[in-house]
Amino acid sequence: MDRALSVAALLDPTRQVVPFHGRESELQTLELWRDSAAPRASLLLHAPAGAGKTRLLQRFAEAHWDEAEHGRLLVVDDADRLPWQAVFELLQDTLRQGPARTRVLLAARTTGWWWSSTRQRIADFDHEVLAVDLTPTLDDRAESFTLACQHFAKQLDVTAPDEPPPNIAQETVLDLHMAALAVVRGDPCDVNRTQLVRRLLQHEDGSATGRVAEDHLAVVTPDDPDPDLLARAAQRWPHLRPRLDDLVTGTPEVVRDMACDSLRIAAEIGSCATTETIARQVFRDERFATDAIASILTRRLVERAGDVLDRAEMYGMLSARTMLCGLRQESVEASQAEVECYRELVERDPENRPLLADALGDLGLRLINAQRHDEVLAVSEEAIALWHEIALDDPETTPQLASALEQIGYRYQTLGRDEEAMTAISRATLLFQELAQNHPALFRADFARVAGVLAHRFHAQGNRQQAADSMHLALGTWQALAEEDPRYEPDLARNLVAAGAVFLDLGLAQEADETLKDAVNLFRRLAVVNPETFGTDLADALTRRSQALLVLADDVDAALTAREAVMLWRETGDRKGLGSALLNVAQVVGDVGAAEEAVEVYRGLVAQDLVWNQTGLVVALATLVEQQLLRGLDAEALETADECLDLCHRLPSQLIDFFGPKLVAPLQSTARALSESDHHVRALRLSEFAVGVCRALTPRTAPTAYLSALQQHVCRLRGAERKEEARNTAHTAVVLWHLAGPELERNAGYADALTIYGRLCAETRHDTDKALRLTRRAVEILRAAGEPVKLQFALETAEELSSW
Repeated sequence: MDRALSVAALLDPTRQVVPFHGRESELQTLELWRDSAAPRASLLLHAPAGAGKTRLLQRFAEAHWDEAEHGRLLVVDDADRLPWQAVFELLQDTLRQGPARTRVLLAARTTGWWWSSTRQRIADFDHEVLAVDLTPTLDDRAESFTLACQHFAKQLDVTAPDEPPPNIAQETVLDLHMAALAVVRGDPCDVNRTQLVRRLLQHEDGSATGRVAEDHLAVVTPDDPDPDLLARAAQRWPHLRPRLDDLVTGTPEVVRDMACDSLRIAAEIGSCATTETIARQVFRDERFATDAIASILTRRLVERAGDVLDRAEMYGMLSARTMLCGLRQESVEASQAEVECYRELVERDPENRPLLADALGDLGLRLINAQRHDEVLAVSEEAIALWHEIALDDPETTPQLASALEQIGYRYQTLGRDEEAMTAISRATLLFQELAQNHPALFRADFARVAGVLAHRFHAQGNRQQAADSMHLALGTWQALAEEDPRYEPDLARNLVAAGAVFLDLGLAQEADETLKDAVNLFRRLAVVNPETFGTDLADALTRRSQALLVLADDVDAALTAREAVMLWRETGDRKGLGSALLNVAQVVGDVGAAEEAVEVYRGLVAQDLVWNQTGLVVALATLVEQQLLRGLDAEALETADECLDLCHRLPSQLIDFFGPKLVAPLQSTARALSESDHHVRALRLSEFAVGVCRALTPRTAPTAYLSALQQHVCRLRGAERKEEARNTAHTAVVLWHLAGPELERNAGYADALTIYGRLCAETRHDTDKALRLTRRAVEILRAAGEPVKLQFALETAEELSSW
């Protein structure tokens, strides 16, 4: 037979020798999915090998998709054979360019944990994710059999037989077509699957691929089978499973070269010895760190665990591995099983309470990772109560109680529970302080670290003096440690940088500069000895010091320091650090060329890894817009602003949640620059996006962040002469301030909201009497708060309102 008409070629689904037919209901389902309102959606078609998945995907892409009308379609056949990184890169491409409306159509033989892992991680890209179980064969199998006979006969230039389809156990579309081809070739088709495959493929040279190759292996059973092919075939041909076990256990080195899907199959259907052999290879291979295979292996090992303690430890390992590969709900379930095992052990012996407390702490992390926030606090508070109980019985466990309090403080902070976070961190700080006094060699570093965390919490709550005092306390402890032991000098230097940033945010520019100068000098000395380790630290410290010098109006030193940082980042080869330093030069010096180079640096970084660098590119573009406007390059600025906005709207909510705080300030600054240049449409769009980011972050940030963004948006609306809308938005901000909590009489931000609302009431002649009362209240608050600039604006507004 001519090679083009080989059995493998005739049965190849991509060749469509037998034209696509049937599957009307499945195509209708795909059309409904295609036309759904979701801007991004993914769907998995899963069915056994030979069910016609490839043919259906090809038909849908060719006959039921118009890119101009429907957007982008990504087709991923054999998705279960791809590592997550390959799917991840395809999804990243949808965030870079092209139509915003995206559909991802995947096909696979199985679901299970590989799909649960993939599904949960695809959802991180804001995709609606569905799975559809495709029936293995067609509804009208007789028509399909006749059609296959006709087209195979035409290809082979013989007369098409007129026979009914045979009965085939667990039939698939491919089985029916193989039977049709056998009849056309003159062979009986009403035989078992093994005989059918053997007769059809007896003249093949073994070069077939896919299911045909697997069937060929199953009936020929070569001496040296391909391990991947053997694993895939063994899933459907049970008699091959002992052969798979012998191959893996007899030659364990083959595991290193097997594909992920083959290893998953072998781990699930193989013997205990096979599972252990694969586990020894997989657990220490970084390639599988984020694949479900490690979790599948651990799940099987849990089933073999003997006593309760072994089972608890295995569940702990399973919980950690499932979390790493995106199996978030499964991670929670494993952690809950671990906790229950330790509860059983505690009932037997109270000495096991520390193990239970640690397991409860891990469960809290798994719940946060799974976005089950309503369950986190109860679990974390149970762990704290247990550590309290343990510490009362055994004071030697006080360090564990302090650490647990610190951890629950971070969890409160993640959940936006600021008061509870402050309480927990404060208690942890006091405990570590007492431990440091009694055992300075063991706990002073812990105390210094937690005191720095406490300073950041005070800063977030607006307690400026307490933030400064806590930071001074932390620095003093680090300095004492470094004087006694030079090994702490890197920690001291890094904490000096962090403290300098806090002091700068607190308006203590002089103190920030002095602190950062000390950090720079210390890192210079450390970098002389070890430039590879401390070169990047020195560059970062220089970048931050240039910002302090700029606030102090020392423009020359600020520019020199900023440019030195860029030079150092170039030497280190750290592209991300270089991009950040170039943006700093653009802002400190006003250098549009530096901003342009920063954009190109971030474009390169995004090409390598979009998730970690897309927000950096957004910030770089926003900075470039400002620099272009300062140079009068308005046309270029508007083009850059459009690209920035396009990228903003492509950011998945997960990236906004994680990187949102870094986005808000640059976008608001750029919106203000566009508004001042009378480019109000783009200014408002950027401002609206910044408001949306702050709204999304509200559950875990202070409400004042959202209110501040709303007030800035009011200013953008006012600049665009949309004063009625601006006034209504300003009124909303005032109402939200009232709902935000107590102590409004001492809050300058609240007074600013009153003044802005009063000014807009004056400009629109709306309820000026009420506006005057509110503005006079703002004047009193601002006088007490010592805010001269805002006070002057409030006085002018009150005077204007008084004239009506």
